[in-house]
Amino acid sequence: MNIFSYIKTKINILEVVGEYTNLKRAGNYWKGHCPLHSEKTASFTVSPGREIFYCFGCHIGGDIITFISKVEGCTPIEAVNHLSEKYQIHIPEKLKSEIIHSSEAKNRYFDLCEMVAQWCHGNLLKSPHVIRYLHQRGFNKTSIDNFQIGYFPGGLRSIKALTNYVGKKSMLQDDLIEAKIVAEGKKVLYSPFEDRIMFPIKDQVGRFCGFGGRIFKENDQRAKYYNSHENDYFNKGSLLFGFDVAKNSIKKSERIFLVEGYTDCIAMSQHGFENTVATLGTACSIEHLKTLSRYVQEIYVMYDGDNAGKKAIMRLTDLCWQVNLELKIITLQADQDPASFLQNKGDLHKKIEEAKDIFVCFIESVGQEFESKSLGQKLAMARKIIATITNLQDPIKVELLIQRASKTLGISIESIKHEFVSSNSKTSKKPLLNKPRRIPAPQQTPNIDLRLEKKIFFGIINNVKLLNKDNENFLIEYFPSPLKEILEKLKEAKAKQPLINFMTFFDTLNDNERQYLSKIVLECDGEIEEKTFEQLLLKFQKKNWKYIVQKIKTKLAYAKDRKNENEVSQILNNFLELKKNLLSFGESKPRGFIDEDNR
Repeated sequence: MNIFSYIKTKINILEVVGEYTNLKRAGNYWKGHCPLHSEKTASFTVSPGREIFYCFGCHIGGDIITFISKVEGCTPIEAVNHLSEKYQIHIPEKLKSEIIHSSEAKNRYFDLCEMVAQWCHGNLLKSPHVIRYLHQRGFNKTSIDNFQIGYFPGGLRSIKALTNYVGKKSMLQDDLIEAKIVAEGKKVLYSPFEDRIMFPIKDQVGRFCGFGGRIFKENDQRAKYYNSHENDYFNKGSLLFGFDVAKNSIKKSERIFLVEGYTDCIAMSQHGFENTVATLGTACSIEHLKTLSRYVQEIYVMYDGDNAGKKAIMRLTDLCWQVNLELKIITLQADQDPASFLQNKGDLHKKIEEAKDIFVCFIESVGQEFESKSLGQKLAMARKIIATITNLQDPIKVELLIQRASKTLGISIESIKHEFVSSNSKTSKKPLLNKPRRIPAPQQTPNIDLRLEKKIFFGIINNVKLLNKDNENFLIEYFPSPLKEILEKLKEAKAKQPLINFMTFFDTLNDNERQYLSKIVLECDGEIEEKTFEQLLLKFQKKNWKYIVQKIKTKLAYAKDRKNENEVSQILNNFLELKKNLLSFGESKPRGFIDEDNR
């Protein structure tokens, strides 16, 4: 038993989650409004029997360690610390060493980043030419101090000064090298941050965890920005610059401004829009949006007015339907960014009033080039818009966007609705592109109806004995991913521990598998008896018979090519057993059957 399993045996998940949201009993489960994102309809579900949760709104699930990690914005080890302190759980010394080792490394890294930030800020205050540059860019002393902007001087003397500075606080040169703030050259040490203005980056709880360095000298030919290397404590895909400064303003205003760069974020804050955050030189990710959805329901996106900014906004269109957020786009001219717009005394309040819903912007953006395209390109563009609208859950918003698309593209509402229904129907056979395509195997089809497979899987998770030697290989071979991989792990776990229970098995999975398993389990309710389970297996065979036969034929051909008679015989025997079971289920001979005479 590891430290995570031990903590879970000492705490009831309902008690912990109940500190963050009100839960009400719903059958075997408990439901409430999700504390991880803003929502109107309760979609957060907890299973006290299995000690897991899943939100059908923001699609986050797992165990109590996952929950605390997400809601408190911390690592799993920090979640263990939090729970053990709050609920006064005594942790055995053997398990405690796991926490101590991990916490020491983490805290040492955060402390080092804070020291480097302080050293760089001190250098800035002693560098008039850098301060003069920042003032020319419109940044005042308050902004420089609030964001702790710094400067990393160039040269070996500077590296030695930094090493001496951190050394006085029990840090080593090797710590700087390991954190990739300093690097080893052929003869001397150097830093990729040299001669750059430094923007310290903090995580959600305000700990220094990395840096963004910007060149400012006219003759500097290096890349404009250089960011810290990613590690266990610094991930650009989930961090947001300025979040620690913006947090209080976000709570008051209940909305967020999202920009692309450090300087844009600081300029926005300086001009009174303190509720502004920025991505770290990367595209906005679904993790960024999920983080923001826990605090607000409304985001104003304000990217550069050039083509790159427009493309970034288009990418957001493909992501934002996955979270419960209203994204509105503030449009700038092609030669403007948020910082220059404000420095030139632009009226942002007017721009906010003119902001458009991101899906409306998407339709209008596509529509601008629509008339100049060929017929084939027009078809592709129209279907791209319809496919995007299809993702939305709000029927009123869908109706309004269909009307807007009709007006923008000059296509009748009836035609758009017909294509919308066709693309949204699971039973429709009409492809979006008029060209033949190979029918993929079930595990390669992302939108396949998996209700039957999920029922079978749910039955096995409820009663591990249902996964036995008669069916385990068959299910692992023909089940789609990630069910296939999870069943394979369960088979291996059962071989080592025949009486394995749900919680023990759950701890062997990775984060994605735990989240998926939580979703499957909490979608279903009740028990699946052995007789019902057998019927479900037969239905699965019937549903996938064509694919099963194709795969068996391929195996047979391969075995015959190798002249392996034993393998040929085994494949045929397994197949005949499947056929026997399917026929006993009342099915006439299916198409594609391999007859015994065709051996």
